[in-house]
Amino acid sequence: MINLANQQVSADFPELPPNGAARRWEWLTVGLLSLAAAVRVAIFIAAFPFFNSVDESVHFDLVVKYAHGRLPRGLDDFCGEAARLIGLYGSPEYFSFHKDLPGGKVGPPVWRYPAPQRDKVVREYTDMWQIRPNYESIQMPLYYVLDGAWYDLGKVLGLEGGQLLYWARFFTVPVCVVLVWLAYLLAKELLPHCRFVYLGVPFLLAFFPQDIFYGLNNDILSGPAVALALFLLLRLWRSETPRPGLALAAGLAVAAAMLAKFANAPIAVVTAVVACGKVGPAWWKKQSPVHLVPALLLLAAAAIPVACWLARNYVMFGDVIGYTLNNRFKTWTPKPISQYWHHPLFTLNGFLYYWSKLFTTFWRGETFWYGDEVAVAPSDALYFFSSAAFLLASAVAAILKRGSGQAETRLAVGLCWLVFALQVAVLLQVSVSFDFGTSFYPSRRFPFAYSGRLIMGSLVPFMILYVAGLDAVLKWLRLKFLRVPLLIVIVNFILISEICYSLPVFASQYNWFHLP
Repeated sequence: MINLANQQVSADFPELPPNGAARRWEWLTVGLLSLAAAVRVAIFIAAFPFFNSVDESVHFDLVVKYAHGRLPRGLDDFCGEAARLIGLYGSPEYFSFHKDLPGGKVGPPVWRYPAPQRDKVVREYTDMWQIRPNYESIQMPLYYVLDGAWYDLGKVLGLEGGQLLYWARFFTVPVCVVLVWLAYLLAKELLPHCRFVYLGVPFLLAFFPQDIFYGLNNDILSGPAVALALFLLLRLWRSETPRPGLALAAGLAVAAAMLAKFANAPIAVVTAVVACGKVGPAWWKKQSPVHLVPALLLLAAAAIPVACWLARNYVMFGDVIGYTLNNRFKTWTPKPISQYWHHPLFTLNGFLYYWSKLFTTFWRGETFWYGDEVAVAPSDALYFFSSAAFLLASAVAAILKRGSGQAETRLAVGLCWLVFALQVAVLLQVSVSFDFGTSFYPSRRFPFAYSGRLIMGSLVPFMILYVAGLDAVLKWLRLKFLRVPLLIVIVNFILISEICYSLPVFASQYNWFHLP
């Protein structure tokens, strides 16, 4: 199998030397891509002022609380340190409209006010924020623990004020470096015979324009956490001999994925399949139950940390997830099942609207700037149509594939589709099963939960399907030689578009470039 894969790789890329030299070339390529990702993300982090329109203020409050060792015991009010920094460094540009402002522009940052006026404004903001409940208090803890420790490290280094705020954001930079490497490892584990896919995926991710990575948000850990879990689960699935250490590592990675974001819970389905796959055949053939130990280790390592946190939620909030308290705050109420089918999702217009919003927000995020989305129509069109076409093509190609490698390819594509479909199913279920009351988003008028950031756990599987679909389409058109050039064109279009529609953000006097 490995020899066949190597022969196929050599046939696709005859200009590259085989084996060790090719591996070193790949590592160098991925290393450079991860460096490019780090530089790009750091620049955009510095360009976006605080606090963005995707709940950044509430996530920052939780980072500060975890940094202080304070775990939420309910929908706690904002802490004093977070409230003061929000008042001092927050930009009104996300939530203002040009037409409502004198001259169409906001005033200078609060930190530039004369000292008496600045202190008065900050005190007023602090008092206002400290009586607000933090509705994200029920979120899983992993991101806040890690970024809280990073925040404390910034204090040890002597950072304070706005510099400390941006330091908390820069935690995302190493996360993106890890994401690029894990994308390469997972794609190569799934499709070792297709160098275009397993190098194309990290190339695309290095320039992925999702603006959730430019602010404080617990969604940023979902992509690398799920990718790591899938990589280790695949290694465990393919191991011919019991490997308790690998099973333990895979279980802990699964737990980390779920403790990063509860929306990543579908990874538990893959975990159950792997556990049963390691035990079932041996049990059926009445062999020695030697595979039982790693399977039990896998399940225990995955379940125990998550179960402890859910038990803690039950004690603190009254239910294991804590969403009852959150939904009550948002005025969401469950609908009877009989009303599910009246949802606009089950109309053609509603269906197309939902998928267009899901794909576009998955790619570029949901940040608003002066009341408008930070986006342009041409790039949104590319995200929607290319995603729909290439994901469908990847599925068709796997079904129609013939030859010696078909089983492995179908397994790879099927696994990626499973993770993506399960995460989307969670959003669909939320969309149809709630009356959203007075909520702004989702709302009664537009009852669609389409935030692409909520399915970031499927980011690497999605990109594998996307690049594999591009590969399949060009092979069908007998234009295989255009694969790399077309991917470069797509990436350049994405990068140039993102720079163009982000120019107003770079000009903001509230961002890192203008800090004292």
